[in-house]
Amino acid sequence: MNSLGIVKRLQLGGDIDAYCGKCKEIREHVIAALSAQGAVERVQCRTCQSNHIYKEKQAKTASTRTSTRGSRKDTGSTAESSGPLRAYSMQEKFQIGDRVEHPKFGLGVVVESRSGKIDVKFGRELKILIHAG
Repeated sequence: MNSLGIVKRLQLGGDIDAYCGKCKEIREHVIAALSAQGAVERVQCRTCQSNHIYKEKQAKTASTRTSTRGSRKDTGSTAESSGPLRAYSMQEKFQIGDRVEHPKFGLGVVVESRSGKIDVKFGRELKILIHAG
């Protein structure tokens, strides 16, 4: 059931959120195989195109691994995603916190904006993209 209360029936080619082991994130996937009972068995990630066994999305717990590396400044840690999801275009103008959907990199959040360029965080990666600002 989605946020509007509409019940969606699972079917081949349908969309589902699942954990992607390659991306190490919960991403949108396409249903690739269903069991005889109608349960999802295999999915394909829309971001990295990997085909794998369906893993239900799980809420992140407070017990996360601690890094042995030194701490580094992360510009994306303070940026909050806000507003509707927008498709990326070089002709569009973006601000810090905007959610962006890129055809190659997937879903991201703008963490830095300057004249003509934006820094967008896609999962663990930070990409510099051109925009109209």
